[in-house]
Amino acid sequence: MLQVRLQAQNTRRTITAFLFLAIPLFLYLAFVIAPVFYSFYFSFTDWNGASATYHYVGLRNFQMAFHAEYFWNALKNNAIWTLIFIAFPTVLGLILAKMVDRLRGENLFKAIIYLPMTFSFVVVGLIWSWIYLPQSGMLNLALDTIGLGILKRAWLADPATVLYAIIGAAAWQQTGFAMVLYLAGLRGVPLEVLEAAQVDGANGWQEFWKIIFPLLRTTTAVVISITVINSLRVFDLVYIMTQGGPNRASEVLGSLIYKELFWNFRVGYGSALSIILFLFTLVIIIFYFRTVFKKEVEY
Repeated sequence: MLQVRLQAQNTRRTITAFLFLAIPLFLYLAFVIAPVFYSFYFSFTDWNGASATYHYVGLRNFQMAFHAEYFWNALKNNAIWTLIFIAFPTVLGLILAKMVDRLRGENLFKAIIYLPMTFSFVVVGLIWSWIYLPQSGMLNLALDTIGLGILKRAWLADPATVLYAIIGAAAWQQTGFAMVLYLAGLRGVPLEVLEAAQVDGANGWQEFWKIIFPLLRTTTAVVISITVINSLRVFDLVYIMTQGGPNRASEVLGSLIYKELFWNFRVGYGSALSIILFLFTLVIIIFYFRTVFKKEVEY
């Protein structure tokens, strides 16, 4: 009798858990998984997003993409974005985490550095658009103040600087996120190991490079993978600040896909571009994780 009662309780708990999960699971399938399959399907068609009919065109959309100069330009800009993001916010986040870790008043410093991450991309884009204004922007005024007025320019209107100006705004926001992840990793470093290194005569640099950094390998893998994903799917800041201009100098794959889908009404072609972006991201992440975690096992 007791066994039957316990079995009934377990069944009710299972049903209750399923009911709680059913709605979010349905929403996830409907608004995340299903659109992915729809994108795959429409990437092989010439659908314009409005007509009731469309035709199967095979790989024509993908061929058009790989033969389009503006596609390679957008991909190059994404690659530049990724390299700078790996080199700057990641490294600076690690340095700030090491500086802030176990510092007096660390919560205040962490809050200040992390604050940009709480802003939406729209807010970040507007803030930095004001900073980059040619005449009254904070950056040009600061250059004037320190006697470097010769460097003043219209940062978002100059094809030579526009992409790097937007990346600077994105890096300002991303650095705090990298710092928080590294702080969590630093808290996992055993103090006994560091004390033993100090007893053996290791200086600060040797302690960091030989002990702390190798122990942060998994954290670094997470930070870089998130950084790569964010840099490949970037759209918001580019669209808000320049819409990909001037003359496509700041165009990235995300803004190019948006324009093809919602400006030119080429849903089939835009879907093909999104699939290419998805595959690029997937290949990079799989390769990186396999490399890093293989080294982690060896280590």
